[in-house]
Amino acid sequence: MTNLDPPPPAGPKACEAIANTMIGHFATRLEVEARKHGGQLSAEAIRDLAERFMAEEALRFRPALQRSWDACTRARETKQWESARRHPFDRILAKPFAHLFPPRQGDDGAAGMLSRRLLPGFHLAVDKMIGPALFEQCQRKSQAILERHRLSGGGYDWAGVHADAETHALSSDVLVVVAHYFANFDRRREWFVNLVNSNLTPVPATSPEAHWQLTETGFAELMRALFADLHARLTGDRAALCRRYGEQTVETVEAFFRRLDG
Repeated sequence: MTNLDPPPPAGPKACEAIANTMIGHFATRLEVEARKHGGQLSAEAIRDLAERFMAEEALRFRPALQRSWDACTRARETKQWESARRHPFDRILAKPFAHLFPPRQGDDGAAGMLSRRLLPGFHLAVDKMIGPALFEQCQRKSQAILERHRLSGGGYDWAGVHADAETHALSSDVLVVVAHYFANFDRRREWFVNLVNSNLTPVPATSPEAHWQLTETGFAELMRALFADLHARLTGDRAALCRRYGEQTVETVEAFFRRLDG
């Protein structure tokens, strides 16, 4: 490649380029074979030709396919990194219940009771419960925390972010507001479940999670995990929470925990 050559396509365009190249080669083979047979090929002949083409060309195209795969992987990772950088509070808030998602390489899934499909509706619900101004303020504070844990080689130390004292304080401040929102527990639980189920991430019909819906049981497990740290702090040092939030607010949080366990 000379300095005047255009750069090779990256990301999804790389996959598209490989597909177009292979289809072009196969079309050329079809034309050659058709000329050999008077301009016509039977369906069986086309199938046989396709099988031979794939067998013969697989090794030839393997390096290009690998490069295409690597380019798509880098593009996806870049997009995920940029999303985490712009919306770190979303990731911070979801961390406590991430273990309830199905196992997946590279993240915190384990139990499989919940689905990652709920995340758009969950974040929308939090936005509505705490208000867009506070939500945006939390994003800014989370970005400041994130920058403190930037790695010298690139990326972030997310374990450090989640262990940061300011992260815990920020999450607690938000969850106290959320607990107030559930003062009318049954009505707000129904609203939350319906909002999440109305905003599930689309998946193929063949996906194991295609028919997943958040239920009242799932809601309770989600909230127990989400509030686990605050619950532990309340059990360990109620007086400290009262000093920070006031006796009435702590009583509201305690009432929320009782309804979850009821």
